[in-house]
Amino acid sequence: MKIFIDRIIKILFMRIYMLLLFFCCVIIIFSCNNSQSFSHSFIDNRWHFEDSVVFTCDIEHKKNYNLELFFRNNLDYPYRNLYLFVEIHNNQKMIKIDTLQYPITDKYGKWLGRGLGKTRDNYFLEELKILDQSGEYKFIFTHGMRINPLIGSNAIGMKITLND
Repeated sequence: MKIFIDRIIKILFMRIYMLLLFFCCVIIIFSCNNSQSFSHSFIDNRWHFEDSVVFTCDIEHKKNYNLELFFRNNLDYPYRNLYLFVEIHNNQKMIKIDTLQYPITDKYGKWLGRGLGKTRDNYFLEELKILDQSGEYKFIFTHGMRINPLIGSNAIGMKITLND
């Protein structure tokens, strides 16, 4: 009987040990994520030209990064594409200003983004080779479309990840 109880205790300790090891691995995997995500939702699905969207992040490593832009629109969005003006500042100095253009529909008007119902999520990838200094970076996005406010705009966001 004593051998049986000792064996059960040993099995229980082994299972507890394996469970703790599993949780430690999960914590390590999720804590090693080198990305920063930001998002901004627009009131009444309207993006006013004068309402620039500003995201601020800290960059610690002097490496190449990817910038994944996210744009959520609904079926009221009136254009085939999206023009964005972007300014990138590092430690209060502007280091880049650019105009970005992304397709939202194909030439036949079919939505390119993913989604169900009236909402579409669009993802665009940019490689950032200019984040070569540590410090605080500020990303300022303004829409470059002719209509103001830009209707059908639900949200914009960005995610910065290390480019391995």
